[in-house]
Amino acid sequence: MKDSQNFTLRPANSNDATLFYSVIDLTMREFIIATWGRWDEVRVRAESHLHSRSPNSQVIEIDNISVGVLRVARFSTYIELEQIYLLPKYQRLGIGSALINQLIAEADRSSIPIRLRVMAINPAKKFYEHLEFIVAEEIPDFFLMEKVP
Repeated sequence: MKDSQNFTLRPANSNDATLFYSVIDLTMREFIIATWGRWDEVRVRAESHLHSRSPNSQVIEIDNISVGVLRVARFSTYIELEQIYLLPKYQRLGIGSALINQLIAEADRSSIPIRLRVMAINPAKKFYEHLEFIVAEEIPDFFLMEKVP
């Protein structure tokens, strides 16, 4: 069943730090350890707290249940997708595609690109390529991707 039409977004707040930590832990821990050899608990918790308070951060909800996080920065010349993480149970339901397609439509209306960074070993790269993002640059451990209107 596709739940892509049933999600809502709300501004994140400091009470969401645990959610930010959980989605990174459950979705990125193995890639972080494979890339850098360890999981830095203190850093991830501090970044989760910081990101939960950012004005760029939103919580993805289904039926008032927090299922993921979205961080988007908007600049005059581009939109940056900083983070999109969904708890594993809510992946592959069309939510991520729907959210990114909304950003694509926004960027197209403004005639600006969308940019993102994805870890080189993260299979999410294929997901972004399916949405017509291209690799604009390779840097150590990451692909910088872009979709130009």
